[in-house]
Amino acid sequence: MRIYLIVHGFVQGVGYRYLVKRAAQRHNIRGMVRNMPDGSVTILAQAGQRELSEFEKEINVSMKNGPQVAAIERFGESSGSFPKDPGSYDGFVILHSDD
Repeated sequence: MRIYLIVHGFVQGVGYRYLVKRAAQRHNIRGMVRNMPDGSVTILAQAGQRELSEFEKEINVSMKNGPQVAAIERFGESSGSFPKDPGSYDGFVILHSDD
């Protein structure tokens, strides 16, 4: 199963992508995370339904001196918002905005 997430809030410049990567590795998720020019973070994740559900709970954080997620938009593969070329990842990677 693959999902595409757009995370809004105070999630850039606070280590959020690294938090996401560690959570993905704990849940055996393949995919990527990337900062976007509008201040959001996008995540493409592939795993079983249970793993993805636990992953989503773990990345929906609000820390006093760190990431503060305001909202997570979730899109499935049948959604018109799902990336046209999701790529294939051996593990979970952090991409730069220009990747």
